[in-house]
Amino acid sequence: MSIFLLRGKFGSAYTPPTATGTIFSDVPLGSFADAWIEQLAITGITTGCGNGNYCPDAPVTRAEMAVFLVKTFNLP
Repeated sequence: MSIFLLRGKFGSAYTPPTATGTIFSDVPLGSFADAWIEQLAITGITTGCGNGNYCPDAPVTRAEMAVFLVKTFNLP
């Protein structure tokens, strides 16, 4: 999902900066999506699921995805 949202926002060739591992405690450095997930937070698309976590294995509801799309594309 993070790759889909960020490439939709910044273009298909977009690659985020290297992850620092300091934003979400449950997204380990070296994870295939670490930089993508951190960039979602940096750009204000997500704040995670609470307590400094992202909850990468949790399902995303339709309502949550709608919020992600609104934030990604600055929709009304």
